[in-house]
Parts: sequence; structure tokens; C-alpha cells
Amino acid sequence: MKRFFFVLFVVSLFSCSDSTSKNEVKKEQVAVSNETLVTEIEGMVCSMGCGGSIRKELKSTGAVSRVEVDFDEEKEKQTVKITFDNHLISKKEIVDKIEKLNKGQFSVSIIGSSYIESSNDDNGSSGNPKVNVSESSFEIPSLLDILSSIVVQ
Repeated sequence: MKRFFFVLFVVSLFSCSDSTSKNEVKKEQVAVSNETLVTEIEGMVCSMGCGGSIRKELKSTGAVSRVEVDFDEEKEKQTVKITFDNHLISKKEIVDKIEKLNKGQFSVSIIGSSYIESSNDDNGSSGNPKVNVSESSFEIPSLLDILSSIVVQ
């Protein structure tokens, strides 16, 4: 029995633990959507899978607030409208990110773009849509933490 606890103690000493990530669970970045990009994307085979992977990749940048896919399986090219903060990401970077997905499955052509008008209300705050992007981290607890919680109980 003593050997068992000794082995557990030694293993817990060498288990991975990152104390800085406990204090810093979320990093938050605020993007102000100020431009809309309309594209045609060739190579999409479905709205859920392809549209989802495009949406996930673009939103992970923290600069894209909205991705709208107008999927019609009878069309060769699908229309995708992307709302983003042009101070954080460029149109070229958006196109490059999409074209690199799924080993180059997609081909993107820009149809057009437009700026989102900003308006000030009576309080002087901006009327731009804002996006809060949160990044959560996950940490595997160390064996020492697990053992101490078991022993305390």
C-alpha cells in the first residue's frame, strides 16, 4: 500500500501542470465589423460541411463576425457573404484562408464589397456591430491536484 502511494506521489510530481493557464482562462478580442465581402466559391458540395468549415476557419481569426452561405446544389458556384473588421484582416487574407481549406478544395472569386456605415447615437457611442471573440483553454489536471482532492475528502 505504501508503494502505491509512493508511486502516485512520484507520478504526480512529474505530471504536467501549467499554473499560468489557470489564471488566464479567457482572452478576449473585440472586432468592429466595418466591411462586407461577397464572394463566389467553387468546390462546395454541401452547406453544412463545407459552409461550416469555411465559417469556422474565418471566425477563428477573431476579425470575422458573420459568414452567410447561400447554398444551391444545382449551382456550380455558391455565394458567400462575409462581414469582417478590415483593420484586423484583409480581403486577400480571407480569400487565402478559404482557398487553403480542405487541401485547396475551394476556388474563390470576389463579387464585390461594401463598407458598413457607422452611425453615432445620442450617447456618442458607435453603431458598428461588435463581435466578442473568446478563446477558452482546457487544462488536464495534475495528478497532485487529483490526489489532494481525494485525500482531503
